[in-house]
Amino acid sequence: MTKAGEGRLPGPSPGVKSYYPAMLDLEGRPCTVIGGGRVAERKARALLEAGARVTVVSPVFTLQLEAWAASGAVRALRERYAPGLPALAEARLVFAATDDASVNAQVCAEAEALGKFANVADDGAGGGFLVPAAVRRGRLTLAVSTAGASPGLAAALRRRLEEAFGEEYAPYVELLHELRDIVQQAVPETGERQELFRRMLEWELLPLLRSGRTDDPAELRAELARRVLQDPTPGGMEAIGDWLRVDARQLGYE
Repeated sequence: MTKAGEGRLPGPSPGVKSYYPAMLDLEGRPCTVIGGGRVAERKARALLEAGARVTVVSPVFTLQLEAWAASGAVRALRERYAPGLPALAEARLVFAATDDASVNAQVCAEAEALGKFANVADDGAGGGFLVPAAVRRGRLTLAVSTAGASPGLAAALRRRLEEAFGEEYAPYVELLHELRDIVQQAVPETGERQELFRRMLEWELLPLLRSGRTDDPAELRAELARRVLQDPTPGGMEAIGDWLRVDARQLGYE
């Protein structure tokens, strides 16, 4: 007996626009924003946070964009968009963020002709890619998209995620990252490593970080690293879990 969907070729659902979710590494890569208003500012901010090299094209800019331009954080081209703009041709990603739908459509068409992915601010279903509603906690990124069907719902879901995943997740993920490196070097067998990672997730670390009562987070990280390296076994991970529940209070982690 086959399960539902078995034997079918993979593909989008009929009548539903389907997108491929991805995390892009834009560190040091050129991206161009056409527009100088609040929407363009939001696009530029997100790109700067991703480490991109940002060019903003507009005859006028918001005060924040002006400040970024003055500091050298973004390259400002004080001109109206016109086809053949070199900054668009060199960009990895293009953002059409003007208040003129016809200009945005023109930017999108040129980007498509150049083989570029474009995001159009006033057209949730056009341009090649969408920017999801995202919550960032250090290395952790949680993203939600309705494929342009309801930006309001995506924003509402983002607010729920912000409440559920607080700022404590940033140091938590960073700590797991450090311990993962230790285990990968100490334990050669993949299956054994995966078991240790699973047991780490059972530790009661988040309540300690959430409480804000840690006297010295660096000391906690160092002690956990020492204990993991000392006994990188399932029993060792269980012992660390017991220590976190009981003995860690001696370091101020109550």
